Amino acid sequence: MGGDNVKLSLKIKTAYGIIAIADQCLYFLYGTFFLFFTTTVVGLHPGIAGAIAALGAIWDALSSAIIGFISDHTHSRFGKRRMFILCASIPVAIVTTLLFTAIQATMTMKIIYYTCMTLLFWTGYASFFIPFLAWGAELTEDYNERTRLRSFAYVGNTLGMAVGAVIPTIFVDYLMNMGRTQAQAWHGTAAMIAGCVFLSLVIGAWIIKEPGNVNGQSENEKITLNTFWQMSRDLVKGFTEILKLKSLRFVIYASILYLAANTIFVADRLYFYTYNMGLDPLSITALMAIEPFAGMVFVPILITTGKKLDKRSQYMIGMTICGMSLLILRVIGTTNFAEAAFMLVAFGLGAICYWQLMPAMIYDVCEVDELINGKQRQGTIVSLQAMSESISEAVGLILLGNMLQWAGFDGNASVQPKEALLWVENAFTLIPAVFMFLSVYMIYKYPITRKVFNKVLAAVEKQRQGEEIELEKFKKILM
Repeated sequence: MGGDNVKLSLKIKTAYGIIAIADQCLYFLYGTFFLFFTTTVVGLHPGIAGAIAALGAIWDALSSAIIGFISDHTHSRFGKRRMFILCASIPVAIVTTLLFTAIQATMTMKIIYYTCMTLLFWTGYASFFIPFLAWGAELTEDYNERTRLRSFAYVGNTLGMAVGAVIPTIFVDYLMNMGRTQAQAWHGTAAMIAGCVFLSLVIGAWIIKEPGNVNGQSENEKITLNTFWQMSRDLVKGFTEILKLKSLRFVIYASILYLAANTIFVADRLYFYTYNMGLDPLSITALMAIEPFAGMVFVPILITTGKKLDKRSQYMIGMTICGMSLLILRVIGTTNFAEAAFMLVAFGLGAICYWQLMPAMIYDVCEVDELINGKQRQGTIVSLQAMSESISEAVGLILLGNMLQWAGFDGNASVQPKEALLWVENAFTLIPAVFMFLSVYMIYKYPITRKVFNKVLAAVEKQRQGEEIELEKFKKILM
């Protein structure tokens, strides 16, 4: 561990994948069901629910930046990242349950309650997600091993997607058939999912033994009131430095664009299945189950093609196929179960290209930063991916919430007006496809190929041994 250029053990990669279950479980639970729950169960207007979700996403961006910086400056016998994951496990489980609890109160109190729960939810999420993501960059510096590590993470992500996006519809329906109200069913479902999240965080973090003194830095770097101002200045300075890297800017732009597509697609699909297609809960559950496991079909394909193609090329090819599929289905229409299933398989290809390849591409920027700026700050760099998730989620949820409101969507009506159905369909096909194509263009501009990365890593290793490295040739490519 600790960034060595060696193959990771199966045990470590499996444990990393176990933690990834919590990541996607919470991400998809919120992204798929928060708008639906607050508009149809709680009774909030779509625009208000979208604004709350967007505020939470912005808060997540701020939390991610702070957590990334603090974890970079934390050195103890428990390690830099592990302690954050363990400490976040209980609070995030409690808040997840409270978030999907329907309270009896005035509309004003409901808005205040779900705003507070949303902010606490994303604080807890950032507290484990940023250290978890940074851990991947520290476990290995090998270009291909990082992709293999992300393959294990994607399997965990897939299980998390299944728990967060599929299980709720099954469990809510089951509890309601047992005589529970819709509100009680959602509360019980959230509690069950929260338990799964807690176990995945504790088990995964407990298995991976992180070195207590990474890169020879001193233990117990204390954060006090006297140093808070200086750390705040260092935080701003650090982001200013790393955002000067051309490679990081393009990969973050690509991340924001894809995740905007993902947010709109995921949040809209329950509306599309319910109102445009008129599917029953069992059919919706079956469709929800297709996407996570459809993506797993592409895991061995990515691993195999990775021997010939670098991550950049794989991403562009896979995401282009996904975007084209959505455009075709917008033209011919999605009117039956088979067409909806095909759409989810295509979307699964785009999802695995993002969740497996994007973090690995961001990991590769860590060595670029070390070469150019002479600093190791994996937590700060990967926090930008989480911040991009937050920004894109805010944009996506505001767009979707306002589109539904402008189009006349009524959460209390069983039949929606034609204008509302039209924009529900556009949000499920056309709009995500456009964002995906823009994401492909940004990765086309991203300069780190396998060949370039190997040159950077060789230079970094020489730099660590005290050799002088001429940076001018790297600046032309990476700055």
